[in-house]
Amino acid sequence: MSASARDIALGLAALVLAGAYWALAVDLPISLLSDAVGPGGVPVAIAMLMAAAGVVLILRSLVGAPREAPPSPAHGRAAGLLALLVAYVLAVPFIGYPLALGLLAGAIALYAGARPGLGLAAFAIGIGVLFWFGFVRVMGIPFPAGTLFGGI
Repeated sequence: MSASARDIALGLAALVLAGAYWALAVDLPISLLSDAVGPGGVPVAIAMLMAAAGVVLILRSLVGAPREAPPSPAHGRAAGLLALLVAYVLAVPFIGYPLALGLLAGAIALYAGARPGLGLAAFAIGIGVLFWFGFVRVMGIPFPAGTLFGGI
């Protein structure tokens, strides 16, 4: 597969992922503590940026000069990170944000070469707890627990 075809495929994947992320973001429940931006404001902005990056990648591939394909390990590493992000987006409604964030942090650390063990487990748990504490306790923003645990 040529570099241009890979870039187009990656751009299309970014558009699909942005659409899924957008759909999840606009479904976030609005609470009494919501501001003018709303609970989905930042996730919607992220989805728009992801979609824009996908469009730019596609357009660059269609309009730009042909180029050689980069080494496939670089694409493989990027695809692995994308797969972790997709797994996170799919898992959040079921297992909730704290657990999903902790698992994502741990999985990315493992993927980056961290050694499995108590340190990695403490890091993953710490990330989940830190984000939960920051949002729920400090800012008063509800953090959905997921359907697996009887939450939203």
